[in-house]
Amino acid sequence: MFKLIIQFFILIYMIIVVYSMVNLQKFNINGFIIETENSLQIKENYQKLNPTHTKKKVQFDINNSNFDYLQDIINYKMKNPSFVFQNKELFDRIVTEEMVFDTSIFDDSYYYFPNYRTLSIISGQNSIPLKKCFHNHNIIGVLEGESIIYLFNPKHKDEIMDKENHEIKKWGHKKIIQKGDIILIPPYWSYIQEINEGIIQYHIDIDTYFTFIPNFFKNS
Repeated sequence: MFKLIIQFFILIYMIIVVYSMVNLQKFNINGFIIETENSLQIKENYQKLNPTHTKKKVQFDINNSNFDYLQDIINYKMKNPSFVFQNKELFDRIVTEEMVFDTSIFDDSYYYFPNYRTLSIISGQNSIPLKKCFHNHNIIGVLEGESIIYLFNPKHKDEIMDKENHEIKKWGHKKIIQKGDIILIPPYWSYIQEINEGIIQYHIDIDTYFTFIPNFFKNS
């Protein structure tokens, strides 16, 4: 009897996983970047599957001695070439809750599997190649510096796949992001970035208890 109950719950879980993953792949064919700092509008915009550009005042200083003059930050400050992408340890050492976007505003926050939070430090003329956003919520926030980000609607997946950045920019929604800017990217959208001098940015990737297993294998 106990075994049957366990099998029943596993079956229900798998059905919800499949349903969640199917919903995650839906997209707004006419989606475009919405500018707002209103939390209700951010939630509504997420439901419409549009990317959102918002802002948050950030108290961040690369000269702060609390950072122990981490070598990556010194490289950034001196404009020496550096490319550290989505490093979890740096996020844990440097970033505080006050600096990042409050993800609890979303209605699905009580289903969250632990967030994957990382930090990127990129200096010199650099670029981030095409990245697909698989998660329920995909958030990029700028702590210092500036870059140009291009967001790609899933409808253009065939035009942008396996191509260089310069070949696909025409399909993207272009946005200059600076300190305090936050980009919320819907599932299955993609992005590239161009950095001319340097940027320090955090990434928050959020799955729910029903999407983290399939997304784990997609990213592994």
